[in-house]
Amino acid sequence: MRDALRVMSPGTPTASSQPAASMRLQRLLTDAGRHVPLYRGLWAASGIDVDDLRVAGDFQRLPWLDKATLRSCRPEDRLHDRRRDIHLAEELSSGSSGEPLSVFKDRAAQLRRRWAFLRALLACGYRPGQRCLLLTSRRSAKWPTVARWSYANIGEDTATLASRLDALRPDVLYGPLSTLELLAAQRTQRTPRPAGPRLVISTAEQLTRQRRATLERGFGAPVADFYGLSELGLVAYRTPGNPQFTPARSSLMLEFFPIAGEPSVERLVVTDLAERTSPWIRYDTGDLVRRDPQLAGRPIVELAGRSMDCIVLPDGGLVSPYRIDVLLEQVPGLRAFEVVQHADLTLDVTLDMAPDGGEQACSSVRRELEFILGTNSPIRIRIGTIQRDLARTKFRPIRSLARSPA
Repeated sequence: MRDALRVMSPGTPTASSQPAASMRLQRLLTDAGRHVPLYRGLWAASGIDVDDLRVAGDFQRLPWLDKATLRSCRPEDRLHDRRRDIHLAEELSSGSSGEPLSVFKDRAAQLRRRWAFLRALLACGYRPGQRCLLLTSRRSAKWPTVARWSYANIGEDTATLASRLDALRPDVLYGPLSTLELLAAQRTQRTPRPAGPRLVISTAEQLTRQRRATLERGFGAPVADFYGLSELGLVAYRTPGNPQFTPARSSLMLEFFPIAGEPSVERLVVTDLAERTSPWIRYDTGDLVRRDPQLAGRPIVELAGRSMDCIVLPDGGLVSPYRIDVLLEQVPGLRAFEVVQHADLTLDVTLDMAPDGGEQACSSVRRELEFILGTNSPIRIRIGTIQRDLARTKFRPIRSLARSPA
């Protein structure tokens, strides 16, 4: 039911690189099992002998590490017991799936993540010396000081951020997708339209074809897509015009697991071979991805929402956010949407439509949703404006409240 372990690196793995990765993994597992209380207890509870742990036979027996497990243990239990006295930077995750989580990084981890971010920028077209404007969250850790890099807080209102953008006129604009969309919409309403950046980089949310087109129209620039986690830093990126994602670091080992009844998407689990102070071993990201089996190495070609946002059917079956998104993307005149499933399994669907065609769109969406979900799931559809909280990093256009968050 699950794929064999896959090691993804920026290049195609060679035969010689596989033993090296296996040796790094063996050292990581042995070290974490002996010196990180979280893993020592988690693995012992699964009947795994830390002192006799072998990659070939035992790695896929190791339980996943999820956010619920992380929150239930003391922060110090996630740290290597011989490295607790070194200086650690603390960062809070976005909290989009529940309560924010503290993430601890030593200096080496910070440097690895910054270099991975810079390499991805270069691959997308950034050149040293260009002006960059990075839209960040209050919860984000401090970014490094780089010549001609500026920062703005996404908690500011759109007009303030737009003024900042006009004043700086950056070559590269980086920020959460929802914030970028609001800025793009503001710019399309201005005459004459101000000169846009040369490159826009979207992060923190699923960049669908429709949302990409919104950014391209608003800024008149190519759009790149960065997928990262507070826990791991940048995981993968997609350069403008590229259909597939490139892993950001060769030390990241990615595993893919199927979702019952949803063959088009898989759940992503990540191990960081380089992290020792606060290791991430078989970490369940909670994210769904879609891969293309027709391309070499079956690369990720789309982020497909969060597993916690799968729509729950009355019989207990699941429908991935990806299927709902594909359906709604095809509605003519649809500018934005929001789908919320409540604990009683009812759905509220809000459609932000261009003038005309609203009632026809409602009828079409209801018909298509009932085809996918069945008629036993009550659906309420309305035409309206989508409300977004700029103080939060992530906007989830499809979310389910029918299950407890991970």
